[in-house]
Amino acid sequence: MSFINDEHLEPSAPADEGQGEEAEHPLAFETEEEWLTGWALPNFRRRLNKGEFRWDPEWWRYEEAITLITSLWLSFEKMRWEGATGMASYMRDYFYPLMGELTSPDGPFWDYDPPVREDVPEQWPVQDMPEEIRESVN
Repeated sequence: MSFINDEHLEPSAPADEGQGEEAEHPLAFETEEEWLTGWALPNFRRRLNKGEFRWDPEWWRYEEAITLITSLWLSFEKMRWEGATGMASYMRDYFYPLMGELTSPDGPFWDYDPPVREDVPEQWPVQDMPEEIRESVN
C-alpha cells in the first residue's frame, strides 16, 4: 500500500477555511504508534540486538525514542503530500538517518539486552549551570 499523494489520497471534500492544512491533508496514521507499526517497522527490517541494530519492543519507555518516532511520523505525514520526490527526500533525509540513529548501538536502546538487561538506562547526571555562565550565555 502506498501513502504517497496521488489521486486516491486527495481529500474527498474541500477544506473549511477554519480547519487549515489538517483538513486539506488528512493523516494517514492517527498516532505515532499506528505509523510505527503500520508503516515504519515494515519498511525498516534489520537483524536486531546482535550487532549493528538494537530495538526494545517497549520503545515508548524511552523519551528519546518517543521524540524521534514522533518527529519521523509528523515528517512522514507532511512529506507524503509532496509526491514521489517528497517521499524519496523523506527516506534519504529523515527516515533512514533517524531510524539508523534510533536503532544504533549508541542509540536509546544501547543497554537493552534481553534477558540480561531490560531496564531503561538512567538519565545522565546534571549540575545546575552557575548563574554567571547562564547570564553570559543569554
